Amino acid sequence: MIKDLDVKMEKRNVDSIIVFGDSTVGNPDLRYVAGTSLPRGGIFLKRRSNDPTLIVSNIDVGSARQGKVHNIRTYSDYGFERIASKYDRDEARIRFYQKIMKEEGLHGPTILAGRNEVSNTLHMIDALRRKGVKIIGEKSPTIIEAARETKDRWEIERLRVLGKKTIRVVEDTLRFLRGARVDGKRVSYKSKPLRVGTVKKVIGRSLSEQNLVAPEDTIFAPGRRSSDPHYRGEDEDIVRAGEPIVFDIFPSEPDGYWHDLTRTYLFGSAPKKVKEMYDAVLEVQASALDMVKEQVPCKEMMANACKIFERKGYPTARQLVKGNKEARTRGFMHGLGHGVGLTIGERPYLSLYGKDHLRKGSVVTIEPGLYEPRWGGVRIEDIVVVGSPSENITPLSKDIEL
Repeated sequence: MIKDLDVKMEKRNVDSIIVFGDSTVGNPDLRYVAGTSLPRGGIFLKRRSNDPTLIVSNIDVGSARQGKVHNIRTYSDYGFERIASKYDRDEARIRFYQKIMKEEGLHGPTILAGRNEVSNTLHMIDALRRKGVKIIGEKSPTIIEAARETKDRWEIERLRVLGKKTIRVVEDTLRFLRGARVDGKRVSYKSKPLRVGTVKKVIGRSLSEQNLVAPEDTIFAPGRRSSDPHYRGEDEDIVRAGEPIVFDIFPSEPDGYWHDLTRTYLFGSAPKKVKEMYDAVLEVQASALDMVKEQVPCKEMMANACKIFERKGYPTARQLVKGNKEARTRGFMHGLGHGVGLTIGERPYLSLYGKDHLRKGSVVTIEPGLYEPRWGGVRIEDIVVVGSPSENITPLSKDIEL
């Protein structure tokens, strides 16, 4: 949580933090510390044991005041225009940051954060170091990453609302799908074969109605090709009865928080093999959901999922280490889950070798899956808030048959 910054800075012997960027879009660290969207970005300054300052352009002051930082200043307050008139762009930028740091009393070990263009950031670090500023690097998780890992109450409430909106999109899509005509293997809409492109148009309209966006598209993958966990489904793909459809939707607010929800559906009756896969995934997910408690090691949850799948005869990701080539293309080939917040994938990671533990306020996905090239894929995913008790914020039915 952001209130933990001082503790984390003291623990790591960091005196000052600068988080910067030209926009909060694609810059979750800056979006997080500012607590709001900044179209033209800004500079967040934090000295240990002092309240932070947020510096923005004159036209972004209104946006900045909607965030969590009380001390708002502008570039003009530090004479940016005068500096820019004397030096070329790169030199002006360095001198501007140097002036800010001097006036704000930033000193000692200082970290730079924010997702920015790498070469520009390296240039700034080199230039500031030459001018005597003690810029230091961080191992992952960085201070900001560690703060983002657990959510404040208002963040959790925002994620709950986002979850409800995402479920509405899925329910809208299901109403459309249930209106399709099924005749043997053929699934048709308005007398034409039902194609993925038609379904994605319905999804897109519903996302727009909920004021959500899908920056990375939506997975609606029918048939055998759903055995590729990240196959999104092409517009011309035909939906057929008796074949699994992996529907993985991961929308976000415009420049805000994300959700991640997956269900597997099927027109008609599920073939025996697909039903066995589905029941196995459902069992693993139920077991994992029961394990979501504070201080549980994430790798133990992953190991437990692998153990159940292996007992049922499916290869898993941990068998790759033993040279099982089959596990590359079938079985349970990915992690059990990951954190969700201002990005679609962040700490903690529920992986085989991760050292993360679940912490109160963490928000994680639980998404086991099985994949068989001859049949397709099955995946079920919920989002859970870790606490006492933990809370599943994806209350959506898990029936496979439409």
